[in-house]
Amino acid sequence: MNKLICLCKGMRENKIAESIRQGSTTLKLVQEQTGAATNCGKCIPTIEAILNDRTKK
Repeated sequence: MNKLICLCKGMRENKIAESIRQGSTTLKLVQEQTGAATNCGKCIPTIEAILNDRTKK
């Protein structure tokens, strides 16, 4: 599914996932690369969950 994650920036899950695939392994790196979670911050827990799920070793 490609759900909307960051309403403020219009960022969808596939863009967050792509950022992680390209090496963004922290919230700060995802924010820098995508702009997500840089306005109101309501999506931070969701982005952190995606990060945790996709960076598990």
